[in-house]
Parts: sequence; structure tokens; C-alpha cells
Amino acid sequence: MQAPPSPSRLRLAFVELRRGYDRRSLVALGLLVVTYGSVALVWGTQLIDTSRNVDWFLAFTWLLMTIVLCWRMRPQRDAIRAGVGLVGGLAIEAWGTATLLWTYWTAERPPLWIIPAWAVATLAIDRISGALDTLLPRARWVEQARTPLLAGFVALMTWFAWPTIQTWPTQLAVAAMIGVVLWRRNPREDVTLFLGGALLGVLLEYWGTSRYCWTYYTKATPPITAVLAHGFASVAFQRGASIVERALERTRVARVATATTTRQ
Repeated sequence: MQAPPSPSRLRLAFVELRRGYDRRSLVALGLLVVTYGSVALVWGTQLIDTSRNVDWFLAFTWLLMTIVLCWRMRPQRDAIRAGVGLVGGLAIEAWGTATLLWTYWTAERPPLWIIPAWAVATLAIDRISGALDTLLPRARWVEQARTPLLAGFVALMTWFAWPTIQTWPTQLAVAAMIGVVLWRRNPREDVTLFLGGALLGVLLEYWGTSRYCWTYYTKATPPITAVLAHGFASVAFQRGASIVERALERTRVARVATATTTRQ
């Protein structure tokens, strides 16, 4: 059994965490304010009931995500993951609302206003994953936990979605999840993404289900499957981002080679 981290190791870890905030963090903050403002301007009357008191739990959740998002900003990397989060989030929401695994109070399938939240959450979970990577010990058990965690989730989600297993969207979703489990890329990163997503998922899912913004067919507030789904989705989105990054790199190399040949 590995000894617990020493106080000096923890201090070094927190120093490393603090270094993640720099001038680019201000740029991230500005972009987030614009995003939040745009959503409020377009859908504000639907999402915010001004007749009630401030929802401090929601305010805390978004403040936490904002603080996390301003850490270690890397524009190109973040843009790719935000884009993948938008596309992936739309696919997930379309599947869940089409099969009635969950419904929104607006009865939209899916509501467009929830899609930007997926991009924000994707980046927030990516940051939490980076922080966990700094804090967790460099032990083999972390990597070894990858397959049991992901495979266990697939079994749990398949059981959760079983009432709709006869539909092609659910069959496609299960096949995609199995593909993610079989695609081993970076076991340690998969674990930190899964855990980070689950941590944020607790806040997001509790708020959404307790305020009846969305409701799962089980009526749980929230079902544990939905909480863990944020972690698994983050792993899947990371796979999508890696595909995009490799495609962009191949395009860049091809352009350089073409330019070199032209000059010769």
C-alpha cells in the first residue's frame, strides 16, 4: 500500500495548480462572460424566473466552473474540445430526449439552450482532470482502475437504458460506449476525466433534477448513472478531440510538404 502524500508534496502540488492562472485566464474569463451573456440574452426569459430568489446553488456551480475554466487556458486545444463538446452534447441530448430517457420542462427534444452548457462543462471537466492528475499519486493502481471504471459504467448505463434497447439510437449509443472502452489511449487520463466528470456531474445533475429543469424516467434526483455519465462522456469527447487534432496535424504536415515542394 502506498503511503499518503506528504505535506511537502501537497504544497508542491498546490503551487503547480496556482501556476495555471496567467494573462490568458483573463481572456478565458472574457469569453465566458460573452457566452453567459449570449445565453441569457437569447433564452433568459425561459431559464430564469425573476419572481423567485437567487438560486445560490446554481450561482455557486457556475462560479466554480468559471474559476476552473480560467485555469491553464490553451486556446487551440480548448477550441477543439469545446467544439467536440457541442457536437457530442447535441448527440447525447438528441438520444436521451428522443427515447424519453429524460425530458425537459420545455418539452423540447432537445432544447438548444442546453447545448452551450456541454461545451462549458467539457472544458471544466478537462481542467478538473488536469488538477486530479497533479494531485493523484503516480501509482499503477490509478491506471489499472481505468477498465473496471469504464466497463462498469457501460454495464450500468445499458441497464438504465434497457427499456429503450430496441431502438436504434440506444443500440448505437451502447456500441459507441463499448468502442470507447476498447480504445485504450491514456489510462491515467481516462481515470482523471471520469472522476472529474463525475464530480462536476453531482452538482449539475442535482441542480437540474431537483429544480425539475430535466427529469429522468426513473424520477431519481439524480440517478447515479446520470452523474457518472458526465465522466464517461468526457472520456469519449477526449477521443473525439484526439481525432480532430491528428487530422489537423496531418493537414499541417501536408501543407508544409506541399509548400516545400513548390519552393523547390
